[in-house]
Amino acid sequence: MNQFRSMLPRLADLYDRFVTGSVDNFFHGFPNRLRSQDSVTFKFYSGVESWLSFVPEGEWEYYAQKVGQTVLLCDRPRKRFWEQLHDVLNEALGVKVLRSEFGCDIVRFVRPAAGSRIPDLFGQSASIDHYLEVKTVNHSQDERESWYREDKRTHSEKMPEPLKTKIEKRYLEAVDQLRSPNDAASARKIVLLVLNPDYYFDPTDIPVADVVCSYLATIEQPHFPIHCYIYS
Repeated sequence: MNQFRSMLPRLADLYDRFVTGSVDNFFHGFPNRLRSQDSVTFKFYSGVESWLSFVPEGEWEYYAQKVGQTVLLCDRPRKRFWEQLHDVLNEALGVKVLRSEFGCDIVRFVRPAAGSRIPDLFGQSASIDHYLEVKTVNHSQDERESWYREDKRTHSEKMPEPLKTKIEKRYLEAVDQLRSPNDAASARKIVLLVLNPDYYFDPTDIPVADVVCSYLATIEQPHFPIHCYIYS
């Protein structure tokens, strides 16, 4: 990991905190997966590092512990591996959105009470409070399993109906969570949707993002705007 420390300082900090010899530990063998600065894996985690850099110093300890709770949650039977850890890493993108797109000088993770369903993040700018909930929609199970089989999935130009259903469900969950704080009515409320679309969903003449955004416009409610980040 030493060769990557200057380029990935916060990922290196997480590595130092949580690496063990267990093969179920995300950070076990992590430096080998990075391989070199030219690798696809390194470029992916360089992007994650840029999100992590937006987490305020005073929030880093709390957030690091959230990541730490997922490092051993490796779902091998369903071929999802460390999906839950990456869902938590996506929360750092929420921090970036609040700070870079909404000008929030103060950002903190909302500490949940037992049994409560609240948004992930609170942000404050000079003029308004913000709440933001991050929802990740991952690949379908068929997609995951198809990576380890010989069969090929049928190409789709249109947005799959199961994906629409999953997105709408996650969006409505986010809306409920954003409504829950006592001061929610006076705050700006934002849903950050992080989407891993199945590879067979691949329109020929227009970007996937255009098709997705057209659909999101049909479910978006007033006062609960959707910001969408699509993994390519």
